[in-house]
Amino acid sequence: MTLRMEPAPVVAGVADHNGWTVFVCVSAKDGTPEVVDRRRVELIEPGLPNQPYEHETFGLNTAEAERLVKEVRESAGHCAERALARLQSAWGIVAIGVRTAPLPRLPDTVAEVHASRHALVRADAMLYWDALSTAARSLGIGVVTYPRGEERPRAAEAMATTAERLDGFLSGLRASLGPPWQQDHQTATARAIAALGGYTTLRLQIH
Repeated sequence: MTLRMEPAPVVAGVADHNGWTVFVCVSAKDGTPEVVDRRRVELIEPGLPNQPYEHETFGLNTAEAERLVKEVRESAGHCAERALARLQSAWGIVAIGVRTAPLPRLPDTVAEVHASRHALVRADAMLYWDALSTAARSLGIGVVTYPRGEERPRAAEAMATTAERLDGFLSGLRASLGPPWQQDHQTATARAIAALGGYTTLRLQIH
């Protein structure tokens, strides 16, 4: 009798920015994480501002400001859902690993954002975070969050290794994958590994 091995799950790590993001999809081979896909994706359609709260809505009347933000939010939602649907179709991703939300919630109005410096410098980032997480959940994809800076310790824990060895593993992937392999790619990979550890047993193979 031949036993069929179930394919390892795939998780997409996210390094998001205002208007775009890096996705790194990670699976596991014999327990060792491996990158199966990486891509940069625009999270807004051409012609729209990527930081409407912090820039373009100043000087607009209330109706114009709300209309602009609504257009940007809808565009970000469409772009995020389209990108995640493609990853789901290609790899069957089960979850995304992403940083903790910049704000507890996206404020209801532009005026509310403009009234708080704390909200103003985070609202645009929150807009894209919300687009990604909402799109993922609508597609049945899990959302696993990590405080910024905690993804590497969590990934090391998932691989039952040290932070130093994890850093060596992440930086060493450039040799096999080739460029681009920047800090965003490593951060997204760490988030993916940390999340993947919740679905399968991982380890760092020492050669």
